[in-house]
Order: sequence, then C-alpha cells, then structure tokens
Amino acid sequence: MNTTDLIPVSDRLYIVNSPTEGRFPMAFSFLILGTDTHALIDTGCGLKASRRVTEEYGVDMVINSHCHPDHVSGNHLFEGKELLVPQQRVEEVGAIHRLAQRLVGPDLEIMNSWKDFVRRDLGMRDYEPTRTFQHGEILDFGGISLQAVHTPGHLDDHYCFLEPRQNVLLSFDVDLTGFGPFYGNPESDIPRFKDSINRIMDIKPRVVASSHRLPVRENVQDELGIFADKIARNEERLISVMTVPRSLEEICALKPIYGKHIPGMEGIYSFFERHMVQKHLECMQMEGKVQFDEGKFRLTFR
Repeated sequence: MNTTDLIPVSDRLYIVNSPTEGRFPMAFSFLILGTDTHALIDTGCGLKASRRVTEEYGVDMVINSHCHPDHVSGNHLFEGKELLVPQQRVEEVGAIHRLAQRLVGPDLEIMNSWKDFVRRDLGMRDYEPTRTFQHGEILDFGGISLQAVHTPGHLDDHYCFLEPRQNVLLSFDVDLTGFGPFYGNPESDIPRFKDSINRIMDIKPRVVASSHRLPVRENVQDELGIFADKIARNEERLISVMTVPRSLEEICALKPIYGKHIPGMEGIYSFFERHMVQKHLECMQMEGKVQFDEGKFRLTFR
C-alpha cells in the first residue's frame, strides 16, 4: 500500500478503503500523515488493510470516532500504540461483552448473536484505550490538526472531526448515504441526532468525508439536508403501516424502516428495527400524533 492506493481527502489526509468500499459491516478508515505523528482514525477498514497501513506508514496513534464495531474492529492490532477514544461512556468500551450489553442488551440471545458476528465476521477482539478526548479538543499531528466536535444521537459518544484550515469535516456515521441516519441502539436519540446534523450545517464545511460514502465536495449543505430529511421519511413509512391501531410487535413485524432483514442476522436487525420504531413512536406521542390505548398505537390524524 502506498499513497496511490489511498483516496485523498485533503493535504495529509487520506481514506483507507475497505473490501466493501465502505459499506456496512465495514467502514472507511482515515489516515493522517502529519510531520510529527501518523494517525489512523477508526479501524473498521478490515484487518488486512489495517495491518498494511501500520506496516507501511508506522502508525503512531489510533483514534476512534465512536464505539460501533465497524469502526473499532481492528483496534487490537495496534496494541502498544496510543489509542484515543471519546470521553463519553468510556467505561463501556474495550471489552466485547461490555459493548454488547451497551449496544444490544439485555436479551442474552441477541447479545450472543451480536458477539459471534463481530468476532467471526469482523475479527474484532477486546482492546484497551490509553486516553480520552473531548468536545473542542485540538489534536495536532504536525502540518495538520483536527478539532473534535461532539455529535451525539447516533450514539452518545459519536464525534466528528473538523480540519479547519481547509474546512474539511470527517463526519463518520453522519454518513450522507441513502439509508439515512441510524438510531437503532438503546442510547440513540432522534432529537439529539437532528441537533447534531444542524450543528454540522452551521459549520458549513466545504467537504464532508464520511465512513460509508466517498467525500462530498459539491452541494454539501443540500446533501446534509437530504440526509436529515430521511428521519421524516422513516416517520412517513411508519405512518403508512398504521392504517389501523397496531401494537409495537405488529408494527415491527411489517418492517417499515428496513423493509427486509439480512438472512442469518434477523434477530439483530429486528432489534435495530424495534428501537428505531420505538423512538419514532415516542417522538410522535410527544407531538400529539399518536396515542397509546389498550396495547395499541393509533394515529390521531388521517
């Protein structure tokens, strides 16, 4: 691997491609070639690519944007290097069993399925952070620096990084993909996700480089708006299956958000779908769009 194998984002900043070209369950990683420090942000590009990066560039430091396994699966390969993680919920990262409890708990069957998946398919192993970073912190690598921007909603510990000199934003899972925002974990939060997207739009980045799509260099504000609007699209999908009062189980069985679940991972995807549906129903109840009576949700309008 050399710089011709990498995807340039800006001076000293490159995307490390994954075998899936950024598609879940892998993600792009970002390589920073500073004059003082070579750093890798996220390690979900695949174990082979992670090994090649450290062999050819002498990675000094690894940074995690947040704790999802498609972003941290290769952390264990960098044992002995400095590993920076967000300060939010730091006590719940590092060990796979702790992450399972946090991200897909408490059902033991779902947790065991999730742990099997991240170990078998992603090669993930336990890891040990060395220190944390926080909102507003400047990370200087020599010739390039990044500012940490806390953007919760996807997860409590989700961060973006702004390269202010060229106004480039690394947005990770504010990923501007067609699926839209993901908020299927227990701690995910729709209003906080909306606020985070608005905070990014206020920055007015010139380029947005995410973990699951090649950099967006044109019509950036429009693309951010389209991504945010997919939350409303999901609500409309939910409304479309609520033609009669239905229970949460009945709504989720219709798969209004995903449409289908990946074979072999039905349990995990059902878990994600249920949480996304629940979060929409909670918001809709607060807005007076939905009432809950006798175990059924019904729309208050038509």
